Amino acid sequence: MHVVLSTALFIFLICILVIVHELGHFLVARANGVFVEAFSVGIGPVLFEKTGKSGTKWRFSLFPIGGYVKMFGDADVSSVKETIQSGFSEEDMDKMSLHRKKPWQKLFVAAAGPVFNFVFAIGVLFFLTMAQGAPEYPPTITVAGEDSLAYTSGLRDGDLIIKANGKDIANFDELKEQIVASHGKEMPLEIKRNEETKEILVEMFKKEGEEIVPLTMLGIAPKDPPKFKKFGCLESITAAVLTTYRLAADNMKAIFSILTRKASTKNVGGVISIFKLTSQSASQGVASFVFTLAILSTVLGAVNLLPIPVLDGGTVLISAIEWIIGRPLNKKFVEVIFFIGLAFVVGLMLLGLWNDLANCKFFVWLENLFK
Repeated sequence: MHVVLSTALFIFLICILVIVHELGHFLVARANGVFVEAFSVGIGPVLFEKTGKSGTKWRFSLFPIGGYVKMFGDADVSSVKETIQSGFSEEDMDKMSLHRKKPWQKLFVAAAGPVFNFVFAIGVLFFLTMAQGAPEYPPTITVAGEDSLAYTSGLRDGDLIIKANGKDIANFDELKEQIVASHGKEMPLEIKRNEETKEILVEMFKKEGEEIVPLTMLGIAPKDPPKFKKFGCLESITAAVLTTYRLAADNMKAIFSILTRKASTKNVGGVISIFKLTSQSASQGVASFVFTLAILSTVLGAVNLLPIPVLDGGTVLISAIEWIIGRPLNKKFVEVIFFIGLAFVVGLMLLGLWNDLANCKFFVWLENLFK
């Protein structure tokens, strides 16, 4: 696909995800009496701004890789009551400021962004299923990289998985079920490669001394576009909810596997990976692109629910603790864990970018450039 069209579709997709996520925060904040000063699609310098009747500044900023909702009195990272701003009374601050709201209200505002991402994904998958059917990926695989368990076990791009653990494999979901069932065990695979049938044994574990550590990630993804299976209305709703749940759960498990060193950090992708996924799905048709939109909306919701300060999940956790103990947490403590969380998230983003550049052979090109 042409790079200009791919870039335009990528920006469109990111903008949709940002709008959905931030709209959740915005609507629930407004419902709880919080004044929203600004709603921005994109970050950085403001390209366009218009003030609405409610006083909210609607913005479109230069870098469309994120966005934000700025709420009244949101001057610091702490959830402790802030000082009264110039020109406002104590009553104004209590009515309009997020930090003056009850912990359960702050919890709902923080959780609304990810929840809207999940609801959006369910809606997209429902209409896609009703219109075209539920996506079902053939068990033809692409391998994540040469350091992945799949590659070191002998699997290669384009392999068709015929059997796993002795059971016939009709689609990629059935293959995933056998991978999950094989954690900590040996998983025999029967594959078809270039019209030739092969048998491969994958050890879904690693040995650390005398200890056997189960591995949870094989490092594969579907290679071919999905086929679509038609469903009725009720079945479509059920399929949409279950698909969203599985996507979120799989994403959480993958992150946990990386954090516990059961999977390689090289499985972390960044913005370039998202760009490639968007371009690839768009080249496979509208349905594939829309399905990718639902996938990324679910991933965005799941990642933001991680209990890490600076993410929505961190705010949910802090608000829940304050709700339980009946008082705000220490301001300095909240600020410290916020910046620790910020450092972790920035580090994760840089790791994803590094892996993307490595997969694109950027560093090989750079090395050859200076030879």
